[in-house]
Amino acid sequence: MIHNLEAEQSVIAAVLLDNDCLEVFTRLKPSHFYAPAHRIIYEAICYLTSKNIAVDLVTLSERLKATGKLEAVGGNEYLTNLMDIIPSTVNFRHYVAILRKDETLRRLDRAAAEISKSLNQPDDKQKQFEDGHAALQYAEKLIFDISKEDERQELTKIAKELPTVMNNFDLVQHNPEALRGIRTGYTVLDSVTNGLQKGNLIIIGARPSVGKTSFAMNIALNAALKEKAKVAVFSLEMNKTELTNRALCSVARVSLSHALHGELTPEEWQRLWDANAKLQKADIYLDASGSITAAEIMRKCMRLKRERGLDLVMIDYLGLMGSANANGRESRQEQVAANSRMMKMMAKELEIPVLLLSQLNRSVESRTAKNENDEPMLSDLRESGAIEQDADIVLFIHKPKTETQSEQNEHSRDYEAKIIIAKNRSGPTPYFKLQFIGELTTFLNPEDVNKNNGIASVPIPATKVKQEVSEAMLKVTPIVNPTDDSPF
Repeated sequence: MIHNLEAEQSVIAAVLLDNDCLEVFTRLKPSHFYAPAHRIIYEAICYLTSKNIAVDLVTLSERLKATGKLEAVGGNEYLTNLMDIIPSTVNFRHYVAILRKDETLRRLDRAAAEISKSLNQPDDKQKQFEDGHAALQYAEKLIFDISKEDERQELTKIAKELPTVMNNFDLVQHNPEALRGIRTGYTVLDSVTNGLQKGNLIIIGARPSVGKTSFAMNIALNAALKEKAKVAVFSLEMNKTELTNRALCSVARVSLSHALHGELTPEEWQRLWDANAKLQKADIYLDASGSITAAEIMRKCMRLKRERGLDLVMIDYLGLMGSANANGRESRQEQVAANSRMMKMMAKELEIPVLLLSQLNRSVESRTAKNENDEPMLSDLRESGAIEQDADIVLFIHKPKTETQSEQNEHSRDYEAKIIIAKNRSGPTPYFKLQFIGELTTFLNPEDVNKNNGIASVPIPATKVKQEVSEAMLKVTPIVNPTDDSPF
């Protein structure tokens, strides 16, 4: 096995020479020491530190003697010899780096052996690998766990973080765009969130046929085309052709129905070809695996991030995700909670925003039938309260009830949507309105609606836009607090 005894001895010797090295030394783990004797010494030093006892030859020897392990490490003679290993502690951190590197390589070696064993021995693990995807998923998880191990943070004093935070505030003070995330293309949403931030899980919830997929795809397209972001789209409901149909017609501002029925005008064809040229250059990656699990999505995103880069993920939708639990004993609520939690973990570990679509339960419709408040609430998120806990931002798309049947028939696809920010960990929770154009499967800012294309009204002046944004920001409801058992 890979190891460096001299580096291990030098790290221990540095602590005996200078107790100022203890802060870094105690962040190590027993597994960082290959020699059993060095692991015993490490644990003895950590014990002394926990009791606020100075670490030197005498106290270390007494502790090892008290636990009956002094002879196991080579006795007082070995401890004394350690003091002569290095003349000073100047290179202490370099020795620690060697230990960390060797321990990582040992874990890789053990993972490789485990992968080989799981593929070649007829045990229960092999029975799970009836196809290559499961085996690949298992192998990549082992490797990914190793890659993340060294990134786990230790407890740090707040004073260490303050300079970074103060610097960030100063940057924003002089340049409001400094810490901007990925813009969605929707004025009020970008004003409230300052763009989609890395590590955030954004839930988009609505009842069926309200426009969840269209809204999320619009955000994904805006990010890819306007922000040059690398976007991965996972659809468990539509195939790749359907997704591309929607994307192309939305960007071209061309009726999807006209395109599918061969009713495009020459001018619409030109817009379609222009949109095609834009999308050809966009970094948008599609996956339409119908029975994909959260673990498989995470594995594919890890690979894409590593090989080509990744800035945003959209998943349509949570309720259709499969369970990685082979025995099937989990309840549906437990499965949804596990999948939601894994998507939040993916957002944090890959440092990207994740758009996750979710259905709402029927309580919205029952309230509508009773002429009660029919706007979606956090409790309407379907199948699991864990979705509410894991999300950093929750957006609801609300389609107001039409007043008459004739109005519903005339405007069944076009409507003014109310976008409700029901939860926002880092800011206010206002609502704002967008215009949904059904034939384009597109949500537009009111100021972007253009009557020249036969869609709606004359563009709104910029001053009016600013006024509407300000009014929306004033319509703030209290920030949603996570429940007591929330991990955040």
